[in-house]
Amino acid sequence: RPQAMTARPGAAMPDLAPATLTPLADSGDIDFGRYHALIIGNDAYRHIQPLKTAVDDATRLEQILRASYGFETQLLRNADRDQIVSALADYRRRLQPTDNLLIYYAGHGWVDEQADEGYWLPVDAGADDPARWLSNATLTTTLRAIPARHILVIADSCFSGKLTRGVNVQLRTHDYLRRLVSKKARTALTSGGLEPVLDSGGKGNHSVFASALFDALEGNTGIVDTSQLFNVIRREVALAADQFPEYGDIRRAGHDGGDFVFVRRKR
Repeated sequence: RPQAMTARPGAAMPDLAPATLTPLADSGDIDFGRYHALIIGNDAYRHIQPLKTAVDDATRLEQILRASYGFETQLLRNADRDQIVSALADYRRRLQPTDNLLIYYAGHGWVDEQADEGYWLPVDAGADDPARWLSNATLTTTLRAIPARHILVIADSCFSGKLTRGVNVQLRTHDYLRRLVSKKARTALTSGGLEPVLDSGGKGNHSVFASALFDALEGNTGIVDTSQLFNVIRREVALAADQFPEYGDIRRAGHDGGDFVFVRRKR
């Protein structure tokens, strides 16, 4: 999440046709479960270049999820590795199989190409010492163990595409929403693939990706799945910057064909 960026060499241009949010039909008898969010924004790095907008992005998202969607939220500003791991362990202890968990991370990221591994960099991370880095493997193992039905990771960091693989498109039949809610989901929505991403450029003091995410969540008037949100977010980000958001299931985390569903509170 540097101040400047370059596009990934050979990156394919995504489909930028206009996308709209179409609320899913709810029969009224679906139990969506409780919604929780762990929201992490890291600007004040101790050993590497600080960032500008991650804390503001995290703070704004926490407000939207709590006020408009009824999430029980936990906001970590400038979190070190121990704080992040401890928070994840707490969700493992107390969440139930009908719960939903959203994990948002805005901060530095890195990929070790030789080891084929991606990392989040907490504020106590060093540039050349991985001892305080948080690997995708550690995150994946933790997500597999958390008993929540649906877990969505939203990562606004460099090289975050290492988390995902392609997601299968599902036809929206009459029982589509019921199937999404009933099946386990472990998915990730990332601000880019294997390239650096912008730490600015959005509305207000927000990143391009965060700004598009907020627009999509605030534009929803009912019930939408993350696949729909992704189509809207991808277009807005790709038109504004040389980065292409990605969405897919998290490798080896226990995904079973569901999707994270956002249920807007009635106004």
